[in-house]
Amino acid sequence: MSLYENEKINPRDPVILCGLPDVGLVGIIAVSHIIKEMGMAEVGYIDSDIFPPVVVFHHGEPKYPLRIFQKGNLIALFTETALSPESISPLSKLIVKWAKEKGASLLVSLGGIGVPNRIDIDSPKVYGAATSLPIRETINKLGVPLMEEGFLVGPYALISKQSKAEYVPNLLLLAESFPQYPDPGAAANVISELKKFTPIDVGIKSLTERSEEIRLNARELMRKTTENMQKMGKSQEYELPMMYL
Repeated sequence: MSLYENEKINPRDPVILCGLPDVGLVGIIAVSHIIKEMGMAEVGYIDSDIFPPVVVFHHGEPKYPLRIFQKGNLIALFTETALSPESISPLSKLIVKWAKEKGASLLVSLGGIGVPNRIDIDSPKVYGAATSLPIRETINKLGVPLMEEGFLVGPYALISKQSKAEYVPNLLLLAESFPQYPDPGAAANVISELKKFTPIDVGIKSLTERSEEIRLNARELMRKTTENMQKMGKSQEYELPMMYL
């Protein structure tokens, strides 16, 4: 697993956003929207022999599926393909190590929490969690509900564990979402809550207006992501930790 910088990435106290495959593809949809709205420049990529043998074409040019974008002190990591379970651990370690090397002021994981009654929820609630007490205090101060108890499974779980071990400030913003369908509405709410923590000029109107188009375009990625989540034991997120039973 290797990270390549097309040009030297050296912003001061950067905020790093992660958009990786998870419930409802919330992080992928949210980070993709932020990249487009802010006109972020492609500055690097991550590659590995254990990634699927896939290349992405944009305007006739082949691109690595997992790429890095930057504008000012904001950096975004974003993938357009599903990640195999065996790639999650080395990828998570690489991301946290790189964030630490860059002196990240915040490593942000944007994702979803599957809720069975999502169809009845007009405005999905976004929960916050963090690896450090100061960030948890900020979560409470900003009025974001704290994820008090529960499990998290997948890439963001490993990023959180690794961030705690490496003392990297990791913020998780997780929106209620459809468990097995792309959820642009949840992604829009995650962006709204993210703006409380970092000053980004990103509107969400176009995201909500294109919801049906996004759902259709992301169907296959969601299917592959769901298969991989099942292999990772994603259903454990619906359990309560034993010490609180």
